[in-house]
Amino acid sequence: MFQKNELIHLQAKKDMLVLQSSINRLKLAADWQRLRSPEQWLHEAGRVAKRHPMATAGLATAAGVMLVKALRNRGSMLGSLGSLGKVASLAFTVWKLVRKPKAED
Repeated sequence: MFQKNELIHLQAKKDMLVLQSSINRLKLAADWQRLRSPEQWLHEAGRVAKRHPMATAGLATAAGVMLVKALRNRGSMLGSLGSLGKVASLAFTVWKLVRKPKAED
């Protein structure tokens, strides 16, 4: 049916695919460990804050306003959720205004 050379070639190809699969599994495990690490999240948050300083300032301001309002009005939880929605809407609007449009290729 198959010549000996073809069988050897197919076996080598199979072995190569098995090795690639093992490498991909190891990469996936390493990436998963890296993503689970809190240090990675802090590093990434710092990088994003440095890359988008205006958005970071806007979000920090919105969070501060929300915190002050929450501390002043220790009213119902529903009122706090409504103000949270308003602040989130304001923060999103500010973010859309200050972000740089992507350069089109």
